[in-house]
Amino acid sequence: MSRLKEIDMAIVATQEEDYLRAYNLFLDLYGTESGPRLDTPKAANGLSYFGLCVALVQRKYKEAIDLCRRAIELEFYNGDHYANLARVYAVAGNRKKALETAENGLKSAPESELLQQVRSELGIRARPLVPFLDRSHPINVTLGQSRHAKKSVAVERKSVARASKNKKK
Repeated sequence: MSRLKEIDMAIVATQEEDYLRAYNLFLDLYGTESGPRLDTPKAANGLSYFGLCVALVQRKYKEAIDLCRRAIELEFYNGDHYANLARVYAVAGNRKKALETAENGLKSAPESELLQQVRSELGIRARPLVPFLDRSHPINVTLGQSRHAKKSVAVERKSVARASKNKKK
């Protein structure tokens, strides 16, 4: 089997969320001296997904970030690389960097469905209710939780009303 097909298999395993299998496939590829050259577009794609697997399986975030950044250097126009880097930042607990990466990626690759999906999963944070206090201040936390609960109740009421309306028809 050719190295490029092996990279494809590892990428597919990652996309199917079989991260451990993908990680092992990538290790077999990149961990040998006969591994693929790291300056080709196909290798860039593999590096990006390998970085995601390193973050999710090994929890080695710096190494994962470096792999994803290298992929972006090789293919800055590929939205998957930005999406994978954003996911690594999110898993590492750096939501702000994840959002920045997704936004920068959308500037370079606005048509990327994966990047758009990752961006929507990250969501948009509401401003703190008391802006002169820190977001983590107990007053802001409590008010934010009550605001969220109120929105949840409103959504639930709408869905119940819609369901009862559909039953009447």
